[in-house]
Parts: sequence; C-alpha cells; structure tokens
Amino acid sequence: MDVYSIVKNAKPKDLPSPPDSLDHADHVVKTALLGYTQLAADHLLNPDLVGSITYVIGCIIRQLNLEFLENRIEDSDSEEIKKEKILKRAYAYDVLLEIAINFYGLERDRVGFDDYEVRESLSMIEEILREWERIERKETSNNAPIAEAVVRLKIDDMKKVLAGNPKRTGMITVMGENIEKRIEKDDIMASFLDAVKEEIQSNIYYVMSARGLCKFGNDYAIGLRWLRRLGYVQVSTNPVLAAIAYKDDPSLWEKFKDYLRKHQELLENPDECKDELAMAATMIALWPNMEVFRPIALLSRFYDGLVSYQLNPNVADSFEGSLRDALEIYTRTQEYFKKYDEYLVWGWSTIVERGRPNIVFKVAGSSPAAIDITRELESMGIGTNNTVTYAVSQEARLILLFLRRLA
Repeated sequence: MDVYSIVKNAKPKDLPSPPDSLDHADHVVKTALLGYTQLAADHLLNPDLVGSITYVIGCIIRQLNLEFLENRIEDSDSEEIKKEKILKRAYAYDVLLEIAINFYGLERDRVGFDDYEVRESLSMIEEILREWERIERKETSNNAPIAEAVVRLKIDDMKKVLAGNPKRTGMITVMGENIEKRIEKDDIMASFLDAVKEEIQSNIYYVMSARGLCKFGNDYAIGLRWLRRLGYVQVSTNPVLAAIAYKDDPSLWEKFKDYLRKHQELLENPDECKDELAMAATMIALWPNMEVFRPIALLSRFYDGLVSYQLNPNVADSFEGSLRDALEIYTRTQEYFKKYDEYLVWGWSTIVERGRPNIVFKVAGSSPAAIDITRELESMGIGTNNTVTYAVSQEARLILLFLRRLA
C-alpha cells in the first residue's frame, strides 16, 4: 500500500459539537484521532496546565500507546481497515511531533512552562516515538513507512513556501531542506526532532524574539506555523497574497471546492457573485492563518496573534461597501471560530472569550472615507490599521483619530 498517499490524502472527520471529552488527555487524543493533530497540540498551550503539563503528556502517551498497539496492521485486514489503522498510527505520531515542536518553539515561554517540565515532557515524547518506530520496523521487515510518511509530509509542507516562484526560495523551505538532509533512515523520528530543534533554536529570528529585541510579522499566507515557533506574532494578507497561496499550496483548491459544494448558489450566476466568490476563496486561505496565531492571540488577550486583512480594494472609497465587507468577513469568521474554540480552549478558563476573531482590517488611508470606516469599525471593537497612504497628512489624520479614541 502507498502509505504516503493514504496519509497525505486523508481528510479529517467532522468534529462533534460540543466535544464529548472527559479531561485534557482524552480531549487531545480524541481530537488528534479525528485528524486534527495541530489543533490537538495547540490545545495544550494553556496557562492552567503550567505545573501539570508533564502529567498530562504522560496520560496522552499512555492512551495513544494503546491505540498504536491496537492498530497493528494484519495481512487479513481489508483495505479499508488497513487504511484506518495506518491513519490512527499516523495521527498518533503526528500529534506528538506537533506537541514537541511547540515545546521547541517560543510558544512554551508565552504559556509559562518552565524548563524542567518541558524537558521531562520532551523526554517522554522522544522515547515513545522511538519505541513506536521500533515496533513498526519489527512488523514490516525493518521499515517504518508510517513514520517516514508523517515526517516527509512535514518537510513537504515546509517546501510549499514560495514554491510557485522559481526565482525565490523561502526561509522555511531552506529550513525544510536542511532538516531533510539530516534524516536518518534507521532512526527517523529522533533524527527529525533533533534537526527541527536545531533549525528553530539557531534561527536568528528565534534568537532575537527570545531576547525581546523585536517582534516579527509576515506578509505571506502559508508556512506560518513554522514562523510562529520562531517568535512571529502576526501576518498581513490581502486577496492578492491569498491568490499566491493557492498557487503555492494547491490543496487549498480542494478546500474551496468543498466550500462550493455546500454553497452551490454561488455558482448559479458566477458573474453576479464574483465578489462573494473572491471573498469565500480568500477566507478559505485566511482562516488557517488565524488558526495558527490563535493561541498567541488568546494568550496575549488579542494584543498579538492578529491577522491583518486588506478590505476589497474595489470598494475602498465606499463607506457602505467597505463596512459591509468587513462585517460580512467578521461575522462569518466569528461563527467559524466559535466552533474551532470549542476544541482549542476546551477546559480553559471561561474568562477567555470564545469565537472572537483575531483579525484587524487594513483600511486604505488614501480614501476620503478612511476616517469614517476606521471610526465605525473601531467603535464596534473591530481593530484596524492603515495601508495605501501616500502623504504624511493622510497618516496624521488617522493617527489623530486613534489618539482621540485613546484619550
């Protein structure tokens, strides 16, 4: 069987609403085995787990180990059963890798985990990953196709950055290539984690962020999860950058097709719905960015972790048009993240607001309507920043507006 293709083409199952989790370990395991390994790992970026994270990780490993052992692939299994077992083992590998990489990154400092509990947690994760790989090799003539597929997909994901532009190479792509060179075929998991740790913690952006020298953001729509580990705290995007993301990551087209299957009314008259189609395509690329930075937004009470999105330039001069677009995106995004936060912040303090979009809107400062658009959005608690300013006077007007609101 082509294990790599099975894992690559797998689609996550629907998330039950509300979650039926018993505790944090149960929540992580259930979420991961449904195919949401990154969401499951990010759930643990919870300040309430400081001092208890090692215990929770131990519980997660115990449960996942039972799943891994139970899903031994037998020759007598049907093709469908084999695929299901491959995916369960792949998700077990992947969620522990995601948890470990979060610990290598600066997320651990934002939460407040101390070095001892991080070190102990990583030791347990590394040990069980090595053991699972050993079991897999014992079962498959010294091969570990599932472990190899999971790691290969991580590296492939890194290589998507600027993949559509042959004249440029992204930093995350270079990091992925460096990691790939260090993978040992007879020790895949351990060599991968060692390489990832070095690539992250030796990166100049990680070092500068860790020392508090600067805060970094990005102006591109994919590869952001790796940048988050380096200390990046925000991303700026627009419809053009979203289009580039579709070029660099063709899997977004499948997500867009799934969306259109559920909203076929948009295809009945595409000429009349062109703005709606563009907005939908943009949101499909936008929401994963917001998912990446959502833990940062929640941990900082929305001071960091924001996605800055440019409103439709075709209506930049229209107060009504810009406000309509902003509210449409904001309300749809809030609905999306109320469901997402059911899982991300399950069991977190109820003080943490669920569903609030970690987005600010870029308003064209050159437009005469900029002041009114900015004032109206800010009055509703929707953040703004400004773009397309050509003169100091344009910027000054908007600065004075913000100062008056702060007074």
